[in-house]
Amino acid sequence: MTLVVENISKKIQNKTVLHNVNFELHEGEIAGLVGRNGAGKTTLFSTISGELLADFGRVGLDGLEYHKIPSLHDQLFYINMPENWLSYHSPKKIKAIMKTAYKNFDETWYDLEIKRFGLNNGRQIRNYSKGMRALFMIIVSFASRAQYVFLDEPLDGLDVLIRDQVKQMIVTQVTEHNTTVVIASQNLIELDTLVDRILLLKDQTIDRTFSVEDNKNVKKYQLAFAGDTLPAFLRDSGTIIAQTGHIVTIVFNNFIEDIGSKLAGPDFKFVEELPVGSEDIFRASFAKEAYAWQQELEVEE
Repeated sequence: MTLVVENISKKIQNKTVLHNVNFELHEGEIAGLVGRNGAGKTTLFSTISGELLADFGRVGLDGLEYHKIPSLHDQLFYINMPENWLSYHSPKKIKAIMKTAYKNFDETWYDLEIKRFGLNNGRQIRNYSKGMRALFMIIVSFASRAQYVFLDEPLDGLDVLIRDQVKQMIVTQVTEHNTTVVIASQNLIELDTLVDRILLLKDQTIDRTFSVEDNKNVKKYQLAFAGDTLPAFLRDSGTIIAQTGHIVTIVFNNFIEDIGSKLAGPDFKFVEELPVGSEDIFRASFAKEAYAWQQELEVEE
């Protein structure tokens, strides 16, 4: 079963939020969705799920129009956080609702997880702590037994111990039920440990799909320059993510031979290549924006 997002476009209050968004999701994969704050991640999830109507485009499920065929709707689960209609019900009431909406709702597993994490079965979700609300949403998402589960910042508000258990829950559900999970998150370090690939939402569309292994042209270095001023080509060619005196940590979006030759030259006291993570690729993808921001700061100074 494949979910296909084709040319999805959406305006909100005459402002384009999404424009010609295209990507596919396959069974049993975990994908991350990243983008700057306000990039449209929540709007994209809401439009795919049908909470919002797309102005243009379609969502296909095995060649069928997902939004036009009600019998397909239990194959996808997404609830907008933090405020949603579930907040005004208890887990006990929500179970009764979900059993009607999702034909494969796993009542037994749902009850076990509610008990395992000590959630109050008779208390309205809005009266839970932020972390417990997030935990409940993850439990009900997987209990739906939908093929496609969309999670918006699912680890936000969870303490370290619960977060580790939830990450294991996500992996277990994907492994045991072949569920497809899409996680929108700002925490790219944690996504590195969970996802198979990452979708980058930039300029109202999916700018690229990547995994760290597929981006060998992105390089990260720590170096110390010898002169009094930072060599100009570093700002022109890369994104500086840290600088203390003459020591610089930099990410190059498109590392070419000429850059390597310059780094090997006399302008540098030492050069060390560092491991590249998803966060580094994200920074490199916004290199132009970062450079413009640096220029603005220099003008202000």
